[in-house]
Amino acid sequence: MIDQSYLRNPGLFFVFFLCFVFPGQAQSLTDWHKSYCDTLQGLRSKEALAFLNSKHLKPKRQIILAIIDSGIDTTVVDLQAALWKNPKEKLDGKDNDRNGYVDDLNGWNFLGTKDGSFNMISAGTQEYREFKRLFPKYKYCDSTMIPEDTTEYAYYKKMRKKAGIQNYLSFFEYVSLKNEAYRSLDSLLRLQPQLAKDTLTLEGLRQLPKTDDELWNKAYQSILVDIYRANRHTRWDELMEGHQEQFDLMRKRIEGIEKDRDKRLLMGDDMKDIDDRFYGNRILQTEDCEHGTIVAGIIAGQGKSAGSPQGIYPEARLMIIRAVPNGDEYDKDVATAIRYAVDNGAKIINLSLGKYNSPQADMVSQAIAYAARKDVLLLQSAGNNARNIDSLSYFPASKDKKGKVFPNYMRVGASDKQGKPCSFSNYGKEEVDVFAPGVEVTSVTVGGRYTQSQGTSIASPAAAATAAIIRSYFPRLKAAQVKNILIETARPLPSNKYCRGGVIDALRAVESAMEIAK
Repeated sequence: MIDQSYLRNPGLFFVFFLCFVFPGQAQSLTDWHKSYCDTLQGLRSKEALAFLNSKHLKPKRQIILAIIDSGIDTTVVDLQAALWKNPKEKLDGKDNDRNGYVDDLNGWNFLGTKDGSFNMISAGTQEYREFKRLFPKYKYCDSTMIPEDTTEYAYYKKMRKKAGIQNYLSFFEYVSLKNEAYRSLDSLLRLQPQLAKDTLTLEGLRQLPKTDDELWNKAYQSILVDIYRANRHTRWDELMEGHQEQFDLMRKRIEGIEKDRDKRLLMGDDMKDIDDRFYGNRILQTEDCEHGTIVAGIIAGQGKSAGSPQGIYPEARLMIIRAVPNGDEYDKDVATAIRYAVDNGAKIINLSLGKYNSPQADMVSQAIAYAARKDVLLLQSAGNNARNIDSLSYFPASKDKKGKVFPNYMRVGASDKQGKPCSFSNYGKEEVDVFAPGVEVTSVTVGGRYTQSQGTSIASPAAAATAAIIRSYFPRLKAAQVKNILIETARPLPSNKYCRGGVIDALRAVESAMEIAK
């Protein structure tokens, strides 16, 4: 049966007209993800807002939606009007509202030093950071040694494998053996005064008479592959110099594992203490803020430029919290960012982030529980590895340490234009709650340009914006109620293995919210 809800008002009729009469034109829409028809199965957020308007309903509360991400380009015109403005703070170098954060006009940066001289960009994977932490302790351990803490050693080996460093360490051992062979052979060549070593080519080296010298033969055989791979006119000293550069670079990298301090330590806080929360700076725009800018535009882009699309809910006010570097986020920063958002009035938090290893998972879980007590809804992207996360750990965790599901926490997978799960999206009928459009979604990016993006990081803000509509028009509904509404009104997916609900249907969601709110 054809959905005839488009007949209720002109706005819905326009969407129907485009989708069914001119489906080709509908395909070219930059905001396909906000509508719904046979060819483009988006959120129906346009229809939802049109429905609310037809009922003469107005927003009852301005919703603050926190974006915990990489920061944003604060110069983008399409976002400036959407930014949350701390009502009791002004730019004067003082903590006017006494919340512990100086000059936090639009949010906060937990990845920068207090004086603003350093803002962390790259962090690597969590697995590599854990390997790096334990490497000095276990670097000389092998199968013949039994460490005192066998559990930690097993964890170290697991992190070493997951960090992808094992092959590099093994290759370094091989190159180290070759280095000894190079040095040995070079020393033996120096002992032969009849050779002009500085002009000796590899062809000349190959033609040297065979010898019974065991040391010579062992060294020569060890680097034979290098000798025959190189051009025969290459000089011996050139080959050795090239090897030495490679060896020195690898040695520097290996030494760096132990010697190079984690730049995150520059923030000056105790990373194991959740109560040590007052660190960072007010800088929200850094060189890696593209991801956060796109997320912000999807939610509340103002559409001020000619032909530029609006966000799903431009009336939301965006609290920008920078806590996600290139690589995996730190648990301490995510936990602290959640608490900052809650304490400063956010009712929805978008987390377009996630990882498979979390050394301080309980710290984040405590922050989620804190948000639950304060009636704050959190939405997290499900990940882009096409994995069933029912069968593996994915963080932040959706359950507390007793296995109880957080009533205020949602995971969001990505759907395509046909309303089916994207091939890259993680899924799981227990661990993923809903899906939302996550391909070819147009949003503003750094410099005010527009771009199309895909991923569950795109789907999560689409779901968060839908939640913002509900919480704005029906503010008496609790976070847990909004979560349940989004799940229960979702359009079913081809199989129930993908998530608890289906693809978010904003129109059905606001209709349900209106009935429940009565």
